[in-house]
Amino acid sequence: MNAAHSPKTLHLLIKANWLVDSITNLGGGYIIHLTYHQTEIDPEVITDIMNQRCGEGVLGEIIQFRSGSSRPVATFEVFRINPQEAGYRFEVRILEVAPYLKKGSATCCSGYLCHYSEKPA
Repeated sequence: MNAAHSPKTLHLLIKANWLVDSITNLGGGYIIHLTYHQTEIDPEVITDIMNQRCGEGVLGEIIQFRSGSSRPVATFEVFRINPQEAGYRFEVRILEVAPYLKKGSATCCSGYLCHYSEKPA
């Protein structure tokens, strides 16, 4: 998939502080993976993965989920999405990390840890 055709921004939420530190210390250019159980992924995202509308080249944001507020950690481009026994493994290439993000939205109103944002990337 071409990133230019990605209609929405993929949000991957994380909770662990050590993971935030690891991602921001790595910086742009590195490939990391985040795994989500199927129950943590918005059904719209699962449908798009299965229909090959969500995959390589899709742009997104990694967001630290905190009660009361959330904060952007990094922007990324999907490298590969692999099915796992109980969910999916998202391999992403980090583009920018906090505090150097040029833009970003930490608005997360979905009940899923992996979902689309309403605004395009």
